[in-house]
Amino acid sequence: MSTTPSQRPRQPEARRQSRRGGSTRKITGIKRTAQPDAAPATTQERLRHYAPNALVPNLAVVLGVIAVCFAVILVGGWSLTYLPGAVGEAWLALHGVPLRIDGVTLSAMPLLPVIGVVAVVAAQVRKSTAGRVSVLDLLALLGLVLGAPLVLSVVALFMVFDASHVYAVEMPPVALALMCPVIVHLVGFVLGVRRVVWRALAKRCGVPVEAVDAAASAARLSTRLFAAAGLVYLAALALGYNRFSELLAQYPQLGAGGTVALLLLSVLYLPNAVIAQLALMLGGSFIYGGADVSVFAASNVPYPPLPLFAAIPATMPQWAPVVLVVPVTVLALAFVAKPLRLEDVAAAATWAALFGALVGVFASGDAGAYGLVGAEPFALASLLFVWVALTGALVRGVALVRQRATARSGS
Repeated sequence: MSTTPSQRPRQPEARRQSRRGGSTRKITGIKRTAQPDAAPATTQERLRHYAPNALVPNLAVVLGVIAVCFAVILVGGWSLTYLPGAVGEAWLALHGVPLRIDGVTLSAMPLLPVIGVVAVVAAQVRKSTAGRVSVLDLLALLGLVLGAPLVLSVVALFMVFDASHVYAVEMPPVALALMCPVIVHLVGFVLGVRRVVWRALAKRCGVPVEAVDAAASAARLSTRLFAAAGLVYLAALALGYNRFSELLAQYPQLGAGGTVALLLLSVLYLPNAVIAQLALMLGGSFIYGGADVSVFAASNVPYPPLPLFAAIPATMPQWAPVVLVVPVTVLALAFVAKPLRLEDVAAAATWAALFGALVGVFASGDAGAYGLVGAEPFALASLLFVWVALTGALVRGVALVRQRATARSGS
């Protein structure tokens, strides 16, 4: 008898796998991680991928304009045949395009709707660029962001042109009607793209990343200045609430409905008033009806019954120049909180001047018989450059002197 232990015969591989619950059996109770969506590789895929987010702002604006125009026409008891023309004019007005009605030109358009459009576009662009994006992705998104309002503006122009044959409306300047919506949506695109993406683009294009940082600093400084101007303006408006009743008394035919409409219109023009207040705080002036208003003098001219004009006194008080301290304080605190080099201060001042020129163009214009209304854009840009540059240089100089004094005392 053999002493060698008997070996069990080898079983087929498939049978052993089935007994041990091998790889051919699915394992339950374990969730598989979802594979990330593949990045769009072609132009068509990119357009299809970014189209929903890029078209949402335009769709929201169009639907809102149609709803408001339809409601106004029904409440006013007018014919629905005016609806297409009203929708076209409203679309253009929301983007700061001048309007011409019965021979009267209105280019001083309310800035609050423009800010709303910019905010919606920026939010959708930021949502679209939340992950990794390539240069081709950004170009496709930019084409959609600018192409959609351009097409809608062409449609709006045709609506206004058709209505001009029946109603007392006229065609606006075609160039402005096409450029203003594109500029508004371009600003939204620029603000919506994250700063890290702009820095990466700057490196790729050979542009110093300090230019992107300077633009961000200028935006931060400008925002603080606008906020301070808003607070000062609201304080001036509260002090002049008695003048509002005097303005309304000059137009007794308005009634309750007219008063409510004026209040709503004043809310739409509130950013325009804040920009004019900033111009005054920087030492500039506010132009209205051929007269200038500054912290040193105010012209006694008849104003329309808008609550916004109640902030302008009949005579400027002697303490009014004190508000010149406000922008210096705001800028100095900002530069102390985040110091900048002298070359960065110069770059930030240049960007701030560009921002001032842009908002000045959209916030001022002709108002029919009242003429030019608002702050002069070039003057506002120049004042912003001077104040930002001088304040930043002064804060930087004081910091250098203190550093040298500390170094000498330590040695």
